[in-house]
Amino acid sequence: SHLLDEVQIHLYLTAIKEKTKAANLGVAASLFVKRYSFAILTALYSMSVLNKRIDFSFHNVSIQTLEESDPLWLPSIKFNNIKLSPAPQDRENWRNEILTGIFANHIEVLFNQLHQTTKLSKIIMWENIYIYIVWMYKNLLDDHQYSARYLDMKEDFEWIAARGKGILFGSYKDNPFLKFKSTDEALSNLEGPAQDRKTCCLSYLTENKGHFCKTCPIRLKRKS
Repeated sequence: SHLLDEVQIHLYLTAIKEKTKAANLGVAASLFVKRYSFAILTALYSMSVLNKRIDFSFHNVSIQTLEESDPLWLPSIKFNNIKLSPAPQDRENWRNEILTGIFANHIEVLFNQLHQTTKLSKIIMWENIYIYIVWMYKNLLDDHQYSARYLDMKEDFEWIAARGKGILFGSYKDNPFLKFKSTDEALSNLEGPAQDRKTCCLSYLTENKGHFCKTCPIRLKRKS
């Protein structure tokens, strides 16, 4: 919740910038979103695998840097209250409520603050979390220990990645994840190697200058 304050978020991103030797606050913001993605994954895992809801309000989530000497900056995510509420019989409306709480009421608000502070494109931010969501659901659906939850997990992913309406994510006409894969192609993300990114996450502008992700559009363009 502190990051919704203009002064606090500027100070926090400045600290990340200095720690990671990021070129500017926009690069620091992109890296922050990638790390904060694991908070989102925790909430989605709770919904899809445990069939339960975790409180994803701003006041219940915090991000903590535990190892100050780590140049990669790998903070921990903490939920102050981990009490989970089970799904009702009407799972579709329940899922919509959860996704609205995660994305429209939390992530979109945070993205707006990050964009206002750094001018970082929200498309980059959305793709930063999208790649992690695809990664998690791909692994869950491939894991036989979760076979009893397969249908719900698959439907949840399809709803998040393509079929869910834009209003679940904020003031959007369409689902923002459709910028990266069409509705019909969404489930193909769960098969084969990781897809190429549409945007660059800017990680090459941190301490690892010049090193591009394998799916980075800049790297792929240079190779071609």
